[in-house]
Amino acid sequence: METLDLRNLACPEPVIRAKRAIEEHPNSVLELRVNSPATVTNVARTARSMGAEVISRELPGGEFSLTVTTPQPPEPQVELQPVPSDAQAPPGRATIFLNNSVMGLGDDRLGRVLIKAFLKTLKSADPLPREIICVNAAVHLTTEGSEEIPTLLELAELGVDVVSCGTCLDFFGKLDKVRVGIVGNMFDIVARLNRAAKIISP
Repeated sequence: METLDLRNLACPEPVIRAKRAIEEHPNSVLELRVNSPATVTNVARTARSMGAEVISRELPGGEFSLTVTTPQPPEPQVELQPVPSDAQAPPGRATIFLNNSVMGLGDDRLGRVLIKAFLKTLKSADPLPREIICVNAAVHLTTEGSEEIPTLLELAELGVDVVSCGTCLDFFGKLDKVRVGIVGNMFDIVARLNRAAKIISP
């Protein structure tokens, strides 16, 4: 069993290295060593999204071991040519990128009123956004004590992904206080922004 040391690496390096190892070692068992709860969450979620099985256990000294059973290599896909169509494609769903718990620059009291109205208005958007990504102080919106959690839960139930930056949550001491959506990492956030039809940052 190959062991991969991912300790003391800044986000998103552990996820990038784990993803590469899973791709390079199909149908294998890997042991990944990490020393951050946020890294455990991020690496395990990425591995499972790739079809791997993950078992994690806590070790002495605040370290963790993840046993990852990687999947079989994918079957080669036959590339199909798209059928020409004169029909106009539906508009792509936007990605909402929030980097603060208030909206706009100036008075924060007004900013809180605006962000509340913005999130509530999103529920009636057509089409709905694909996802809401929260970084820096915006993670306060998704964590315990936020007045916006009911609105964000409604959006999540409507199929909108709500993603909070794991590094940001860890910085604010709120990694265990997320009440809506998932914890993401920078690798995941960049991938989501890269494939976005359009990005809205109010």
